[in-house]
Amino acid sequence: MRELMHTPTKPHTLVVLGEQHFDHGYLCGRAGYFNGDPPEKPVTWEDMVDFITGNFLELDREGLLDEERLRDNAGFLVGWMSGMSFPR
Repeated sequence: MRELMHTPTKPHTLVVLGEQHFDHGYLCGRAGYFNGDPPEKPVTWEDMVDFITGNFLELDREGLLDEERLRDNAGFLVGWMSGMSFPR
């Protein structure tokens, strides 16, 4: 009897690091870009600076930026920006 060949499935993300927090943030960032208010609003430098300030620097100052949150927020930022260059 012939064995069936296993065909690997394509990932549902453009970036696959296998790190659950980064991957989760990445998918949330892409979803936020495509479904945000307003949807598909171009991400500006000011948006990125605001995101980094609020989600990295301020959380770190408050002692709330652990490694899991750092990876999740970094993934979100990359996913959010990737929405502009890589459509669904």
